Amino acid sequence: MKLSIFLISFFTSTGFSFNNLNEQPMVKFQITKGFSTVTGHFKDVDYKVNLNGEELSSLSGTSKVASVQTKSSLRDKHLQKQEWFDSAKYPLIVIQSKKVSKQRNGSYLGLFDIKIKGKSQIKEIPFEVLKNGENKSLKANFNLSLADFDIGGGIVSYLVGDKVTVNLDLPF
Repeated sequence: MKLSIFLISFFTSTGFSFNNLNEQPMVKFQITKGFSTVTGHFKDVDYKVNLNGEELSSLSGTSKVASVQTKSSLRDKHLQKQEWFDSAKYPLIVIQSKKVSKQRNGSYLGLFDIKIKGKSQIKEIPFEVLKNGENKSLKANFNLSLADFDIGGGIVSYLVGDKVTVNLDLPF
């Protein structure tokens, strides 16, 4: 369910930030439903990637829950309801880095505070920065649990898996 991607729209912080000029940011997700896989994304994503010289120093972002798209308008509307994202009360998914460190292999490891539906979770997320000429893109893949954020309910929740895979591709 688009809801899976729920989690992450990335970054906001202080310092120097870059705006996306050439590519669209993607916050995608996938989750099992019965014997199939539902994919989706958040259309409305706002984020900042902050640098200290050439090194990433912090990341932050938000995704508007109402912008979730799963190729089913009925499902998208259902995800706005109280038992799922409760977008009337919690319109944003927020992620904020607490710590970012560069690893020996050139990738990064971030400690992030993820807030969804009034619940907060601290999670380690590995990510990498890919370069294509002057363009850079932050890429990450990680899993979240719906239960950790009190997401899901009703009969449909028995068909939907608990693990959501989130894929981030954030140009800067």
